Amino acid sequence: TMAFSPPSPKQKVQHSTIERLTPKRNDDRPTCALELSFDELKDEIDPLISSLNDEYDLNLKEQLVELPVMFTNERDDQTFDMERWNTHRSSTRYVRLLFGVFSSVTTRRILPTVMILGGWSGAIDFYNSVEQLYGLPEIELPLTPFELTAPILGLLLVFRSDRSFDRFSLGSEYSWEITNLFKSLVRELLAFTAADGDRFSEEERAAAYDLAEACVVLHGWIMNDHLRGRQISLTTREKYLRLAIGSTSSHTSKQRKEKGGDEYQSLCSHITTPSAAITAISLGITTRLPSLDFQQSTLLESQLGDVTSSLGKCEAMLRTPIPLGYTRYSVRFLWIWLVLLPFALVNKFAEFGVGTWWEDKPQPVLVFAMLFIGFIFSSIEDIAVQIEEPFGVLPLQLHQRWLVEDAEQMKAMNGFVDGVREDEREVEVRDEQQVETRGEEGAVNGGTKTTKSLRKILGI
Repeated sequence: TMAFSPPSPKQKVQHSTIERLTPKRNDDRPTCALELSFDELKDEIDPLISSLNDEYDLNLKEQLVELPVMFTNERDDQTFDMERWNTHRSSTRYVRLLFGVFSSVTTRRILPTVMILGGWSGAIDFYNSVEQLYGLPEIELPLTPFELTAPILGLLLVFRSDRSFDRFSLGSEYSWEITNLFKSLVRELLAFTAADGDRFSEEERAAAYDLAEACVVLHGWIMNDHLRGRQISLTTREKYLRLAIGSTSSHTSKQRKEKGGDEYQSLCSHITTPSAAITAISLGITTRLPSLDFQQSTLLESQLGDVTSSLGKCEAMLRTPIPLGYTRYSVRFLWIWLVLLPFALVNKFAEFGVGTWWEDKPQPVLVFAMLFIGFIFSSIEDIAVQIEEPFGVLPLQLHQRWLVEDAEQMKAMNGFVDGVREDEREVEVRDEQQVETRGEEGAVNGGTKTTKSLRKILGI
């Protein structure tokens, strides 16, 4: 036997506290602590429903390819922040991403091909079911060649996808390099000319602001138009040249207009690529900021050279795809493999329903199997093609938006510094004037005292 001691006063207090904190039913029985009320359950489900709606909106967007990140309902002040990273790696992805199987861009792109494959498989299945009734020849292929070539096909698609992802990663890296270089150019142009107010005139300070604005316009030209295969408008090109080179003298402009046309409009017709447009900023720095020292000019020219280098790498990616033979034979091999596979599987599924409740019912097992296999292989191949050219997928327009925001903040900071220095100069000028005034008053008072002394000595 075991002897139980009565509960101590401390244990009684703990027990009463637990009973008070435990929720009660209507019959005063304690409920399980894991039971949730309707409001609590709603709070748990609402985030999942919201994420499903966002994913559905993203998949239904009219776009060429799958976006690499979530840009649903993108706002000016909204980026891929930590909150979105938490959503991205949340366990709800197993549910919300499942809806993309039916509505995603990749599904819509490969749907005609998969449906053709399903119809072809259905025709083979129907032929196999009626061949004995009409004495038609049997068409069948052995499964062994497909078993031997399936790993080769898988490796071919994996290598193709891997090379495409390498290009996507490099494209992202080069685009960020261009954006960061333009940020440095804007910062250095504004900071160098504000470093010594006595060295730079008002015209040079205004030219520095114009050149910084020209850098922003050129960045937009690269991101929004050039890397997307679009041509920038003549109005934007003229605006860029006026900001970069500046207005010429009135005498020169008058002479050129007499010869015919505006010099900027004539120049715009010859400058059609950002690589040539970079020269305008280089000329503007040389001609409009003569007070820059050698080190500052060299640093700015080095930044422009790095922009040209990164832009050249992006253009090389645009003009040099993965060897076309690799892409073409990947598609040909995949299509031939999928088209012939139903001939090897048709007899495998012929007796699939024997001995079951649907033995005498239609059994489109081959069709569903081929739809499933075709969807998997075609989607992998299509995603590789989508990301092979990364600039159609990357959010380059957001790069421009972020640069504009940073440039405006830099200009505001420089304007604040200019205002502080202007106030300091006014104070210095005021102090100097006061010192000069006091000196003049002292000189006048000293002369008056000397005159009175002489008069006393001479007895006048």
